[in-house]
Amino acid sequence: MLQPAFPVLEIFSQQPDGALLLTPNNRLRNRCQQVFASHQPTNACWTPPPVESLQGWLDKQWFQLQQQGWQPALKQVLNREQRQLLWQKALDEALDRALLNSTQLCRDADTALSQLLQWKLIEDLNQLDSALEPLLDQFALSLDLTAFPLFAMIRAFAAQMLPHNAITPDQRDVLILRAFEEGVLEKLPHIDTAGFAQISPLHRSIIDSAATEVVDHAGMKRSARIAAAPCQNLEQELVQAARWAADKLQQNPRDSVGIVVNNLGQCRGLVESVFARILEPQFLDPAQPRYTLPFNFSAGTPLAQTPIGSAALQLLDLLADEWDYSQLRNLLFNPLWGGEQELCLRTALFRRLQKMELRRVDGATLRYWAERITEELRAPDAQLPAPELPGQLEKLGDWQRRWQKAPAEIWAARFSQVLETLGWPGNRNPDSQEYQQLMHWESALEDFAGLSGFSGTLTLTQALQQLRQIANRTPFQAETRDGPLQILGVLEAGGLAFDHLRLVGFGQQQWPTAPAPNPLLPIQWQKHWKMPRASAERELELARELTHDLLNASTDIVVSYAAEEDGVHQGLSTLFGELESTAILDTDALSTHLHDLTDAVVLEKVPDAQLPPLLPAECERVRGGASVLKAQALCPLNAQLRYRLGAQHFMEPTVGLSPAERGNVVHQVLAEFWQACGTSEKLHAMGEQERTEQIHSAIESALRSARKKHGHLPIGFWEIELQRLERLVQQWLDLETNRPAFTVEKIEWDQQVSINGLQFNLRLDRLDTLVSQAVSTSDIAPQALVIDYKTGQPSINDWLQNRIREPQLPLYALFQQNAHAIAFGQVRTSDCKWKGCGELQQPIDGIKAVADTQKDSPFTTWQDLVDHWQQGLELLAGEYSNGVATLQFDRKQDNTNQTELWPLNRWPEREQAAQ
Repeated sequence: MLQPAFPVLEIFSQQPDGALLLTPNNRLRNRCQQVFASHQPTNACWTPPPVESLQGWLDKQWFQLQQQGWQPALKQVLNREQRQLLWQKALDEALDRALLNSTQLCRDADTALSQLLQWKLIEDLNQLDSALEPLLDQFALSLDLTAFPLFAMIRAFAAQMLPHNAITPDQRDVLILRAFEEGVLEKLPHIDTAGFAQISPLHRSIIDSAATEVVDHAGMKRSARIAAAPCQNLEQELVQAARWAADKLQQNPRDSVGIVVNNLGQCRGLVESVFARILEPQFLDPAQPRYTLPFNFSAGTPLAQTPIGSAALQLLDLLADEWDYSQLRNLLFNPLWGGEQELCLRTALFRRLQKMELRRVDGATLRYWAERITEELRAPDAQLPAPELPGQLEKLGDWQRRWQKAPAEIWAARFSQVLETLGWPGNRNPDSQEYQQLMHWESALEDFAGLSGFSGTLTLTQALQQLRQIANRTPFQAETRDGPLQILGVLEAGGLAFDHLRLVGFGQQQWPTAPAPNPLLPIQWQKHWKMPRASAERELELARELTHDLLNASTDIVVSYAAEEDGVHQGLSTLFGELESTAILDTDALSTHLHDLTDAVVLEKVPDAQLPPLLPAECERVRGGASVLKAQALCPLNAQLRYRLGAQHFMEPTVGLSPAERGNVVHQVLAEFWQACGTSEKLHAMGEQERTEQIHSAIESALRSARKKHGHLPIGFWEIELQRLERLVQQWLDLETNRPAFTVEKIEWDQQVSINGLQFNLRLDRLDTLVSQAVSTSDIAPQALVIDYKTGQPSINDWLQNRIREPQLPLYALFQQNAHAIAFGQVRTSDCKWKGCGELQQPIDGIKAVADTQKDSPFTTWQDLVDHWQQGLELLAGEYSNGVATLQFDRKQDNTNQTELWPLNRWPEREQAAQ
């Protein structure tokens, strides 16, 4: 059993009647009670020992004063959230300037006022000026109180409390001291104190005034074996501590083991993860029913970060009526939103919304698609109950429109109504920890409702912000049975004794802690009266006292530290002196099990780069068009993952139009223009005004659908986009006027083709017939030019490789009987050009002759190139239909451009294994 570090039984045995033992916290008080109870006879009645925590005892004294009807005590004691609101109002009244972080300033002001009261520098806020002037004069500070913003804020804060008949907890303590001094509260004959590392002057005065005799008890001295454990970083420190604790408990499960972590509150998540992995590895198995871990924490988790609290706050965001995709994903897949039977519906809904690639999803869009998806997925003769999702979203949308400003207590009731409508926290019975979290959530809602008299009416955004702040500041500490392993902060470990103790995070830079004086109080005051975190001297003095207590808390102690902190090498804190280093522990249950599995049998690795071949029905219509062959050329496995298994990746929404949308608009504009124009002859015949009007009309038609999708964009954006497109299309048409005569035969032409048994649906951007005098006067068929618009910078070299990396235009050319050239139309501002190759009677600038495509080109005629494309495309089609799925890349960028597929092709793991 974990023991106090002082002789608690001896203290109880020597106490006179009516005496009391005070401890700094409830943890130590409970230990004293347990030790006392363990020494009482079984099956007998006995009186609980007279022991209280300091705060618990003060709460009882205040309650007694109110029960007695003592007039000064008939006031409301403000909690933290209520004080924060009043400080914010005081700040707005006292300082006529906007601040970037007013919330932090209000917290600093609240702490400063607490220190002034706890160090007895002021007692009555109504006498603030008279109390402060001597203090300012004593340290030769300015007597002009307006030079100190804090004092103006305190006066404004006191004025804000007056209408509420309220006081702060520190003012309450001042009144308790006054009650003892005036005899309103009866003195005790004797008070013992134990386990205190530090105590404020006000609390010391209360204790001294509350008893005829006060005795402070120090911890017992122990002769300890102390060793140092240098580590690389904090995580290794924790791993070593967990292995060390597991070893101690394996030797004797009844021993008490303490792990004291410096700054535990800042790394609690990492500590829990490491200790759970090493002490209880099966706890990480998702199929394992949840249970209480075999160690106790002194630091709690904010309610907002617990499963219950986090889920509730996320679901309340449904009232916001607009979300980005990350918020919407968390909402729709919230595990505590009703039952799991609608998970398929929510998944389909989210996928549909993702395909729309919206910057933000509004409530109307979410509700519309929830109805549509429900109708699509629900069969007419289905016997299952109707999905609840559309009705829930419709009800929330109605509330969001109707609910305007209201006091906090009304919002609290509304929030509970929302969560009930959504079926939170699910249909199953909560376990012990979830039930405790539910109770904490109800308490947080009560605290929020208690702000009504202080906050006035709140908007939805303000109400959610206040509730979130309360949940973030409400610590959740699960009530569990004490285990043999205790994980504590430095102050929480005070007054406790252990069979084995390990101190974590005590390097030179962490211990003593760095000073952090209150920025609103004169630094001279804080140093003189040794206020918390005031100076390096004060922190050194406190660290010495705490170090002395820790080194007397066990007979077996190991102190660890990180050999490097923030890139700077460090050693063990000098407060521990010179210590011998202990050996590094390199095994634990999980790592041993892993090594056993690895060494148990030699595994044979069989490469598997083949998927099942396509079925005949799958070959009839291959989705993806020419993109399938391009993907197969770049990486066969990625092609199979993307087009056979449906591994889709949607573009991240951007402000304005995405690059893909801009490219589509350019395609639509040119299609609209050539639908109306049709030939180079008409293009040349157009006057400047007519051509500009025709371009403007084509742009307006192309932007119509984009305007509907991006209705949130302002008019100015579309005006700029219109001007940009007009300049771009004018530059492109200037290029078109300088080429030989042509007729636009087909635009956005859908065509079905077959290659090596695969059926593809293609859409050709444009097919031109090249008109020449020689052709028109002979029986020779006119030549055709296959065109694909690109807003990027394409390269024709990708057509000439063994594995054709850009198969779209070559594929089109194979099925156009009169095609004698293919070309990219590079449509870029100030960089419009043709990039292609072919065998044309009339040359076009940018379209090379076949023999000139490469140095020492193996192709001399157009037919050579067509035969090359035929063979290359049949090869890719055959690979795809036969399921060839090797993970290989011709170019490194082909891999880095498809990182979204890494979780499926496991490229990083393969690279790591290869090394």
